[in-house]
Amino acid sequence: MRVAICLLLISSAAYAEEAVTDTVVVEPKKPAKWIEPYGAIAGGMRVESLHQPADAQRGTQNPTVAVSRLGLRGGYGEHISFASEFEAALGGSQGYGASVWEGQAALAVRDQFVKYARAGASIAAGRIADPASFDYASAHIGDLLYTDLYTRDPLLYSGADRGNGIIGTYAINDHITTGLTFHSTNPTGITGTLIVGGKLQPFDRPFYLASAAVGNNQNNLPDHNLHIYFGSPSVRVHYDNFEAQSEVQLYTLDTQQSISDDQTIRGYNLRLGGRAWTQTAIGKITGFANVSRNRNEILDPVDSKYRLPDLFRSYTFSTGVDVDYLRKNGVGFEYAMVDTKEPDQHVRLHYINLATTYWIEDVLAIALRGSVYAQQISGEMMTTGSRSLFVTARLVLD
Repeated sequence: MRVAICLLLISSAAYAEEAVTDTVVVEPKKPAKWIEPYGAIAGGMRVESLHQPADAQRGTQNPTVAVSRLGLRGGYGEHISFASEFEAALGGSQGYGASVWEGQAALAVRDQFVKYARAGASIAAGRIADPASFDYASAHIGDLLYTDLYTRDPLLYSGADRGNGIIGTYAINDHITTGLTFHSTNPTGITGTLIVGGKLQPFDRPFYLASAAVGNNQNNLPDHNLHIYFGSPSVRVHYDNFEAQSEVQLYTLDTQQSISDDQTIRGYNLRLGGRAWTQTAIGKITGFANVSRNRNEILDPVDSKYRLPDLFRSYTFSTGVDVDYLRKNGVGFEYAMVDTKEPDQHVRLHYINLATTYWIEDVLAIALRGSVYAQQISGEMMTTGSRSLFVTARLVLD
């Protein structure tokens, strides 16, 4: 009798355990999350020589220079990614320095976006950079992260575009990617505004009119009386030894939001660039070239209700070559030219850079660069500008 009761209890317990096991609910696996830091720090010294008119009294400066970037990027699952990056700036394109004291360290916001990608298509919103808008450039002249006069200005004048906006891309196949970028913001909200030319008293370009209010009012914001719409369809191609990009930048700029009967500035910028590389007996050789052509309407410098019959015209051209004799160690050369024409003035700017880089470690490099900037203005007999020698070190975590 006792044996029968024990057998009955054991079988009942086994049945109950099986029933419980059968009803266990397995929770769905959560998407993987990841986050990682990235950034760069560069510093050194710049020795300069000025070429200026005889009546100019400005003395040369040989500043120690520094620029750094720090950011976080991450993702959630297979389709969502994001990035947030800040920069402690060079202190002006000449690198004369920014204050180390409270609130004056020249901090700049770079990438701040969230991105969704699926099936070859992607869309990102926030403070974004349009990859098709940045010219191909020598890798060896980026010792100060392309933030100085000799390397940054040619990129900006050709249409390099970063700022508040939306960008979408679609990979047609393994080689061709199309893109579309759109901004609707204050002219200081995007770097692409710098291509817009024409005087607005007392400034040479509309961008400087908007930025002049920064630091001159209680909230340190730019002049909200200006607004720009900026759109850029693009196509990029990539193969094993060649890549190219083309883009059309279309824009309309309102310089007087407070009135309804003023004229807007409308214009476009056409961009084209290509780069090719090959392995040779002396190492990897990379050659590149870029060209852009901008046209925009001009307003009366004093009264924005009137549009002048003339146009602002500009074009840029750059070319160069890198020779990497051992891994990333090598020598790079680049020449860039910016030509602008408007009523009663023709200006041509030249930028020359020759640099060599030696990577002590995979992430740490030292560099030596010689740079020349020359400015030619119609009606002036003398070419002005500057020459600089950079000795730098940089750490890149990417």
